[in-house]
Amino acid sequence: MNDFISIIKKDLLDVIDILINKNIINQSFNKDSLSIDYLSKSKQGDVSTNLFILLNSQLNKKNYDLRKNIHKNIINFEYVRKVEITKVGFINIFFEEDFLIKNLYLILSHPNNYGNNVSGNNDKINIEFVSANPTGPLHIAHIRGAVLGDVLASILQATGHKITREYYINDAGSQINILGNSLYKRYQQIFGVKIKISPEEYPGEYLIHIAQLIADSDNDKWLKSEEVERKKYFERFAIKELVRSIKLDLKSINISFDQITYESIIVENKVIDKVFAILKDKDLLYEGFLEKPKGDDSTNWKPRKQLLFKSSNFADDCDRPFKKVSGEWTYFANDAAYHYDKYIRNYSHLINIWGADHIGYINRMKYLTEVISDNPNYLEVHICQIVRLIKDNNFLKMSKREGNFITLNEIVKKVGKDPLRYFMISSKSETPMDFDMDKVIEKNKDNPVFYCQYAYARASSVINKSKTFKEFKNFKNKFNEFDYSLLSKYEWEIILKLLSWPYLLNQTSHFKQPHRITNYLEDLSSSFHSFWNKGKEDQSLRMLDLENKEKTLTKLLWIESLRIVMKRAFSIIGIDAYENID
Repeated sequence: MNDFISIIKKDLLDVIDILINKNIINQSFNKDSLSIDYLSKSKQGDVSTNLFILLNSQLNKKNYDLRKNIHKNIINFEYVRKVEITKVGFINIFFEEDFLIKNLYLILSHPNNYGNNVSGNNDKINIEFVSANPTGPLHIAHIRGAVLGDVLASILQATGHKITREYYINDAGSQINILGNSLYKRYQQIFGVKIKISPEEYPGEYLIHIAQLIADSDNDKWLKSEEVERKKYFERFAIKELVRSIKLDLKSINISFDQITYESIIVENKVIDKVFAILKDKDLLYEGFLEKPKGDDSTNWKPRKQLLFKSSNFADDCDRPFKKVSGEWTYFANDAAYHYDKYIRNYSHLINIWGADHIGYINRMKYLTEVISDNPNYLEVHICQIVRLIKDNNFLKMSKREGNFITLNEIVKKVGKDPLRYFMISSKSETPMDFDMDKVIEKNKDNPVFYCQYAYARASSVINKSKTFKEFKNFKNKFNEFDYSLLSKYEWEIILKLLSWPYLLNQTSHFKQPHRITNYLEDLSSSFHSFWNKGKEDQSLRMLDLENKEKTLTKLLWIESLRIVMKRAFSIIGIDAYENID
């Protein structure tokens, strides 16, 4: 990477290596603790670093003048203009303007991929997300993971990884039997049969529409059919229609998948047999008894022998069932087969996005994939905590079982794609989130997605207006006339933030934290809006000044750079860049 932050960080790490080799600091020095502060308001230079503080704590030679020598080393970097080491030890670094402006030119010369890099080495990664059971439409509990998975995939693609977006459909097991029965009862209702929906069945009205499709096609045929044939048909029909609906709902927020895998196909292909053989060969399966489940007050419970996976060998609190007492494979076993299927597709890494209700399931699946791949880090799981939906200042309670939930389709219609996508990744996924459907559509500075899109629209208005003057029609081709001596300190602040985009994108990819991008956009937008408002009071800061064409040209070039960076960030998180906002 050749962004200015990566360059200074590499050179500082080289300084550390020299000091280690000369035994001036300890061999055990942790280079990962080196930080480069490039965005915070507290930094005093173009960037600040904790290098001196770290080195001073690891100094072997007590008579070594570390402050003097570190200053000398850094000031000798050809692109550094000034170095200050504060009393507490923070190092403030100021760059040569020429060096920064050369970096600015990279933005204008690479408008479609500025910030992208190949650090991922084309590693083949599978990201499985959403994977909601096909028993009903998508709702707010699924959306956070859907957007997180999609945005994370885009981030990794931008940093040189080869990504497969995958949806896993659990279309086997008791839940599908219940779904088929629930649909059949709705079908019976159409022909006047009185039915009662039991508590464990799905009462949602979405099944009425699907039942009507069957009635329109087959009339009352299924009232007279054999039970086995009818059950299979209703289960498959329900899955087909609900998966079709799920795909359409996700498409409304610009999410699609490279691959959809069905549990039933994994079962049909007997992939589990291969997993069974691997675990048996490694002596990780045995016939045994489990203790009575905690919280089970049943007096009829009896220990029963069944096939167990030795997950306690991997620090799990107990071994896990691999087969039910009935002889059927457990959900865990089928899920193990699915992960093995991904492994034999030659992915170098798996990432799963799961809901908070799966936290207890993480370790056993990580252990299982470790056994399969001989890699303890092969599977990475990101948990999405709950999203509470607020409407008219009230929290909305939802339950698919009770049929009282608001679908993704309804939410998109009320708030739109952009606010939904933006807010779903605007905080760490492991923290709970409140989503206020009224506030996210307000057009004011308190609504961050509007605030950021408005900054882009304002910048676009300047560029579009400049094209009405012949002097600036081809301003993009005049970078050689960029005069940084005409820049105000406020403009330098914005330019430094623009130049930090490649580094921020790479850090976002490394830590897999998309909220870093929304934080960056809000910070950048704040600086731009602030500068815009200063121009109302100070004529020298106005965007377009026909009496000072050199200053205007210089402004147009960095404003166009701002539009490029913002559009790149918008594209990655999946929101639109509007030329104007009413």
